[in-house]
Amino acid sequence: MEIVSIAVPPFPIFIEGNLTKYEKSTWHPNRNDLEYFDIIFVKEGQLFLTEEGREFTINQNEMLVLQPLKHHYPFKPTAEYTEFYWLHFYTSSYYTEGKEPTKLTSSIPIPSLHYHNHSYTIHLQKKGPLVDYEEIYQKIDQLLLATTNENKDLSFWDIQLSFFSLINLLESQGIAKDTSYMMAEKVVQFLRENYHLPITNDTLTKYFNIHENTISKYMKKFYKVTALEYLNSYRLEQARILLLKTDNPIQTIAEKCGYTYGQYFSNVFKKNYGISPLNYRKKHLGTTEGRFL
Repeated sequence: MEIVSIAVPPFPIFIEGNLTKYEKSTWHPNRNDLEYFDIIFVKEGQLFLTEEGREFTINQNEMLVLQPLKHHYPFKPTAEYTEFYWLHFYTSSYYTEGKEPTKLTSSIPIPSLHYHNHSYTIHLQKKGPLVDYEEIYQKIDQLLLATTNENKDLSFWDIQLSFFSLINLLESQGIAKDTSYMMAEKVVQFLRENYHLPITNDTLTKYFNIHENTISKYMKKFYKVTALEYLNSYRLEQARILLLKTDNPIQTIAEKCGYTYGQYFSNVFKKNYGISPLNYRKKHLGTTEGRFL
């Protein structure tokens, strides 16, 4: 199964959509350089589409996600009466397509001061069946109905909220995320919420009741690093933010980010960023707070 992964924030924005009806022997439009994602939901009949040379037959109660700026066109006309929804949405964020979910990092830096606002990755199946197709169609109908609201200011927010609700439902079908990905996400959430505490592989093994090698395998599969490598990188990033946004002494920042000794933190920071915490702060803010050079 192929998965389309999209980094959030920024959030994708719904642009337009409709329910289209084709009689037998109708050709789908030939589209090139479309700047939007195009999601097709076949409600009845079949569609036969090609994207960049790859042919897809979308059957009743199946979906297909077409990427922006890729050429898509029909490889044959409809064989029967066909109804399908199409939705266009835009994002300026990173996205990719692969055989497995890919964890992407938002281009927007997000501090840990409010841990619930973490970077997130949307995962949608490239093509596949709609498990809860009746509920999905209901949400699409609600979304399209909101586009007819004469009060454009109110309708914009109604439209986007309906769209987010639909995307959430598509994700929650349990198709796009396997158990290994969900476990990797849980490990990352744990690390982000507890990075200020002492954490070892043994800590993770006991908390999740999974062998450390399994945790490492899942993390490398989706995040390309081990759990502790992720933790160290996250600690340093939070320390960097605190250096710029607070006037806390270096030792205090070190402790807040899980480092017992300020000198050790200073050495690790310098190794990673090529500059000591004190000089980093002085360079960006012109302050002289801190102790360790």
